[in-house]
Amino acid sequence: MKNLSLFLLFLLPTTLLAQKAKNYTSVTDDLTGKIIATVPSGKSLHVAVVPFMATAASSEKGTAFGEYITETIIGSLTGTPDKIKVFERTRLDAILKEQEFILTDLMKPAAALKIGQLVPIDALLSGTYTKLKSYIDVNARLIDVATGEISVSFNGRIKMTKNLATLFTTNNNENANVIVINSDEKKQVPSPAPITEEELCRARSNAFTTRLQDLTSPEKISEVVAEAKKIPFNRPCGRVHYEIIYAFTRYKIDNGEYKTFLLQTLDTIAYPSGDDRATEIARFLVSDGQVDEKEWSTCFHAMTRISDYRLRIFNELLLAAPTSPGQPVMESRIANYFNLASAGKMGLPRPVSYETAFFHMLDGLKKNEPLRRHVYGTYAGKLTTDDRSKPLLFSSLHSMYKEETNLKPEVMKWIIDFVNTNDYPKAHEQLYDFSYELDRSQPADANLQQLIDGCRDKYAKFAVQTEYQSQKEDRITFCLIHQIPVPGIIPTLDEADVILKGNNAAEQQRVTSMLVLMGDRPKKLENSLAGLFAKRSLDDREKLAAAQTNAIIVLGNIKTTNTKAVEYMIGVLPHYGNDTEAAEKSLAQIGKPAVGALVARLDKTTAQDGGLQFQLVSILGKIGKDAASAEKSITRVLNGTSNSDIKYAAEAALQEIKK
Repeated sequence: MKNLSLFLLFLLPTTLLAQKAKNYTSVTDDLTGKIIATVPSGKSLHVAVVPFMATAASSEKGTAFGEYITETIIGSLTGTPDKIKVFERTRLDAILKEQEFILTDLMKPAAALKIGQLVPIDALLSGTYTKLKSYIDVNARLIDVATGEISVSFNGRIKMTKNLATLFTTNNNENANVIVINSDEKKQVPSPAPITEEELCRARSNAFTTRLQDLTSPEKISEVVAEAKKIPFNRPCGRVHYEIIYAFTRYKIDNGEYKTFLLQTLDTIAYPSGDDRATEIARFLVSDGQVDEKEWSTCFHAMTRISDYRLRIFNELLLAAPTSPGQPVMESRIANYFNLASAGKMGLPRPVSYETAFFHMLDGLKKNEPLRRHVYGTYAGKLTTDDRSKPLLFSSLHSMYKEETNLKPEVMKWIIDFVNTNDYPKAHEQLYDFSYELDRSQPADANLQQLIDGCRDKYAKFAVQTEYQSQKEDRITFCLIHQIPVPGIIPTLDEADVILKGNNAAEQQRVTSMLVLMGDRPKKLENSLAGLFAKRSLDDREKLAAAQTNAIIVLGNIKTTNTKAVEYMIGVLPHYGNDTEAAEKSLAQIGKPAVGALVARLDKTTAQDGGLQFQLVSILGKIGKDAASAEKSITRVLNGTSNSDIKYAAEAALQEIKK
């Protein structure tokens, strides 16, 4: 019987077994832990949390418990800034109000998708609760705002305690007001519900919205500021200050009294990393293009308590954007920043490393080239880099070079020095990718040759440092075009000469394919290349034929004067193969030295050689004025043919020759 009981217990659904009531902290920790566990390692999730609402089945009609559990969850999630970034609730509330969202609809994916279009978040957390006699049922959903998919679904049961009970309203008569009608009769009238802080804030916000419609005089602006200062810039009433900041920024209103109020507020924010107020205040303070000493001092104090991406944002706002003060003052402020970073006094809850502080500063100064150069030139030498930070540093240099307008060669010197003194797994990819980018720009970047000359050994080393054959071929091609020797892979011209004179068709094919990319540099190999045309092979006929076709192209590039080579090219014209196409192009490149042989062959043609006539006439036309001696022969072909294509080619060739 005991075994049967255990068996039946085993068959019970796990959802029923999970319904045992737990204490409040256990349930909220379970929920936040489940959310945090969904974030992949090294990633972060931007989440907005909306107030938990009582269900229709709940005996609770107020909002106190919903606010309490919402704030608890926000606090827990904010405590893991490396995993979860929580969107400021006051800003979210303002957006929900503006868009007239109904909170009960926020459990639905459609509403989450809509909110995802309005605010920069990845997911929306919403929930409901049901108050019963001895416990509270809590349900929550984490909805992906891009797809509408529910990524986390949660159900928990919280034990009711005396403390929790105080968060719920009651409907008994103990709270009723008793109004006396006469001495014999009493009538009970329910007390009006007290005005909540949320409702009070909403009323104040609406009043300010009206005031902000008229900022036509200094007096009216002063009245707005005077009223605003009475309202703390915190939850939930702080939303009015977002509206004031937006209005003052939009209409370029500079009010010193309000700035002082914001600076005082900023100084009270203990943890700026998780508080949007800090960023919004800093953004507003620099909107006039100036950061005076008082503004800098207060904002810098806030920076010392920041450890996430907001450090970059603060650097961008306070150092890159302002037009005043000038460069010397900015450099002094940057020195203070790095002094604290070196002393381990920058960032909470743990100080950021000097390297992290450096990269945040460099990224933040993307809009200020002189300061960015100053930071790299002054502070990069103190970095302790590893295989993780070295690629970041190269990327920063790459970015600096792209954004630079006046001193690109100076930045290129830094890149060359970095490449030559740093080895790391991604070094070969970054060097070649950067070089391809410069090479493919229109026109090609003028400083590419500076990079090539400064890093030849690295190019040679990195050419074969890849597991992908296509990448290796691309790199070797780059080195061939830019005259970068790669020992053992790209032969010298003397080594190539020995191979051309030998009998290894496979090597001859490989070497000639490289010579094709060298332009006119293989001029000294002219006779050895022409000598390939006399070679024959039974075993490697195709490879030898490919080498001979390559030789035709190279001889065209060097504008050969070798008579035998020219005659060979003319001889392959009627074949209509790869060598024919190469010969047509090369003979046109060779130009005047090939005209005599071309005319001699044209004079031997008859009406039966229509295809060859068309090829010869077309080549002579491409040579142009240098083919003037062919005019008589081309005219003969024109008058003697009935082929419309040959006639057209002959007429066009004569026009080119007579230009």
